Amino acid sequence: DCVLDPWYSLGTADMLDVAFMGLHVAQMSSPADMARCFDMVTNVNAAIMGLDHLGLAVGKRASLVVLDAGNPIEAVRLRAERLCVIARGKVVAERTKQETRLSIAGRPQNVNRRHKSS
Repeated sequence: DCVLDPWYSLGTADMLDVAFMGLHVAQMSSPADMARCFDMVTNVNAAIMGLDHLGLAVGKRASLVVLDAGNPIEAVRLRAERLCVIARGKVVAERTKQETRLSIAGRPQNVNRRHKSS
């Protein structure tokens, strides 16, 4: 429930925002807690609502969002950019990966927001 409505006027309808805020409010800052929170806003909520047609498996609906993140922790921590949105097996939105070019001696020429974490 993160929509712009009379009960919550700051909503963005973005579950990564919900997870990010939840991490802070519940003081869930360990890597395990961050991964768990990502699971809460993806797999767990669908299971609680009985939405068995959702998920990444053969025979499922094939509706998903591709994030520019190396893992769930990175996705929540950085609120990763959405690279592609697929609804019922069809791409409905996509964007190119954002790179930043640097002109600083001794630094890489191209970087992005993503950082490696394990």
